[in-house]
Amino acid sequence: MRNLRRLLILPALLLIVGCSGNVKITGTVSYSDDGAPVETGTVCFISTTSDFMSRGTITNGTFTMGSLKADDGLPPDTYDVYFTGVEGVVKKGETVGDVTYEDQTAPTIDLKYLSAATSGIQQTVDKSTKTVEFKLDRNPDFKPL
Repeated sequence: MRNLRRLLILPALLLIVGCSGNVKITGTVSYSDDGAPVETGTVCFISTTSDFMSRGTITNGTFTMGSLKADDGLPPDTYDVYFTGVEGVVKKGETVGDVTYEDQTAPTIDLKYLSAATSGIQQTVDKSTKTVEFKLDRNPDFKPL
């Protein structure tokens, strides 16, 4: 019974110790052409060395990263970064690139940023990292209402 209790407590302790080394990260996301903030969306960090992934909500061009909570930071590592949900309103049925949108929204950022495989963005997080800044190209085919 005593060994069973130790086996149950050990994973909980490792989780607590592992998260205590997290680095609190805040950041900004703006368009590269004029510096305007990316109003809404999600920034996604995927570890290049493990299966760990985290998301931060972009609001008015800023975000905070978290692991178990929205703002508890990230473990030190190198991450591939991509973005989702960065959209603006277009006319229903308008074609943006090769896609015809029926839900009246389309990506405002270059489509390469929608995948970790194509974004070309990596971010190293270590104890000295406090803030990060991403400047994204606009989707050349997006024409807002």
